[in-house]
Amino acid sequence: MKIPNKIQVIFCSFLSIFFRSRTIKHILKLNGSEKKEFLTKIINENIKYKNNEKQEVSFVNYNSFKFIESYNQLPCTIETRKKRADLLEKNGFRDKEILLIGDDDLLSVELVARNFRHITVLDCDIKLLNKLRILTQEAKYPVNYFHVDLYEGFPKFLNHIFDVVCFDPPQNYEDLNTFMSCAIQSLKNQTSIFYMMVNSSALGSNNTKKLFAELLKYGFVNTNKYEFFNCYPLNKGQSLLLSVMAKFTHPNLKTVKCNYYFSDCLEFKSVQIAQNIEQFSDGKKILTNIIPHYSISEIPIAFYNNYKIQNKKTMN
Repeated sequence: MKIPNKIQVIFCSFLSIFFRSRTIKHILKLNGSEKKEFLTKIINENIKYKNNEKQEVSFVNYNSFKFIESYNQLPCTIETRKKRADLLEKNGFRDKEILLIGDDDLLSVELVARNFRHITVLDCDIKLLNKLRILTQEAKYPVNYFHVDLYEGFPKFLNHIFDVVCFDPPQNYEDLNTFMSCAIQSLKNQTSIFYMMVNSSALGSNNTKKLFAELLKYGFVNTNKYEFFNCYPLNKGQSLLLSVMAKFTHPNLKTVKCNYYFSDCLEFKSVQIAQNIEQFSDGKKILTNIIPHYSISEIPIAFYNNYKIQNKKTMN
């Protein structure tokens, strides 16, 4: 039985009243076609993963009915973490300055195991940072950990020193824009690159266009899109919410169970670098400025304490 679009809109609008999370409100308020496209892709990927018994997952409390975990954390699978490390390694970033904005996925642990030299992690969860310090305490190359709330500003002493930035922001435009702005502040000009993990369908076509236009103003273009690159195991509450939404958009499916969430990996490079790559492919020789390497490995975490240890603000 097909449920009229008006009823779907009314139901989702009513349901959004009960959630504080900007991410959930955003997804519930997607228009009918966008919501159907988003859920179709999620359902199709879940069907693929259902038959993949080798899929190894990260730590997650499956019995929890919390729709949004503390600090909006949604850890990815171990396989996804390794894929991210593979991507950074394949692109020759082992000796580059790498910034991870948020690391509930424990990517820094994987990079340490592969002897990446210059890793910096920012996170607002002090317990997570302490856990990461313990897991990487025997690292050949020490990791810089900073307790930072991005919603109160980006540390100025970290401006314009990173070659690569990787972040997995909340899946709504407002929060994503905050993470993106901080990433741009941290990057070196001309030679910089960043990876953003986001479900393009969940973001919506208008927001995606707005995002790309905003990045172009800063001189960055999308150079690669790795679709469904990231996989996140869901708890019972999160799975139930997606399954209920799918009943409205896919009424003919007898059983709809979404145990995983998926997002894309979007690669962005400076316009100049992207143009240089195209010119190199045409056989032209390009001369670029060499930016000196800068390491912040000597800066202790105690050096930066302007951000409150106990963050009372809920990150959605």
